[in-house]
Amino acid sequence: MTDKSLVRQLLNDLRSEDKKTQQSALHRLQQIKDELTDPRNLPALMDALNQRDRHVRAFAVKLIGEIGDPTSVGALIERLMDRSKDVRKAAAEALGEIGEPEAVPALIGALLGDENSFVRWEAARALGAIHSVEALPQLLEALSADANSYVRYAAAEALGNLGDQIALEGLENALLNDGNEFVRFAAAKALGDIADPASVPSLLKALNTDNHHVWHAAAEALWMLNEDAMPAVIEQLRDPDMEMRRAALKAVLWLTMEYDDEDAVLRDMPDWIDTLGWLN
Repeated sequence: MTDKSLVRQLLNDLRSEDKKTQQSALHRLQQIKDELTDPRNLPALMDALNQRDRHVRAFAVKLIGEIGDPTSVGALIERLMDRSKDVRKAAAEALGEIGEPEAVPALIGALLGDENSFVRWEAARALGAIHSVEALPQLLEALSADANSYVRYAAAEALGNLGDQIALEGLENALLNDGNEFVRFAAAKALGDIADPASVPSLLKALNTDNHHVWHAAAEALWMLNEDAMPAVIEQLRDPDMEMRRAALKAVLWLTMEYDDEDAVLRDMPDWIDTLGWLN
């Protein structure tokens, strides 16, 4: 354990006008950061938010988030407007850790307005962690319109955390049409988290993908629906589209544990399909 008096001295040195003293204190504190989450250190860390050095500000923001005191939310919201992207990213993460709804409007602003994709990514994650239904329209907007795939991935994940059926259409569109396989994967997982039988047709279409990870996430989503999925799956067995019928058959076998996922991803359908004349 580090001596408490040494910790206090190092925290005081963060406010030093001497650059070397400040950097030395920051280096030492980074080595013992796991010991700094005592709430009694909060006032010194709050003071450090106003230091010129962005590394000091970012370090203080991260620790404030780990301490988790709701009274620090206002100061962290201000850091979402910091000139340093590293500080803004750390502030979004810290607000997500604290989980206070008070931060939602500012996080929405960061999600849709920050120029840095990593800040937008962290804002989406924070909104998901807070379980903010208020942010659902903005998360859907980010999922459909953000140019960065990491942000779209985080938006899909957050929508899954919210578990609201309003997100189904946006997630289904991402699952079937997004150009990034990781976003499609996240959309499939989110649909599994929401677990609404209305998403079965889109999940079945995803079973015909070439990407194993997307296929597996869609299959797992159907598994999460379990018995609720089966009526919709059975209905698709007679769909006019042959690919949909094939996907439905895969789902039936998956849900009844008749075969494993390696068999399921084969695009050249195995012998048992050839025996079913109605499929073709």
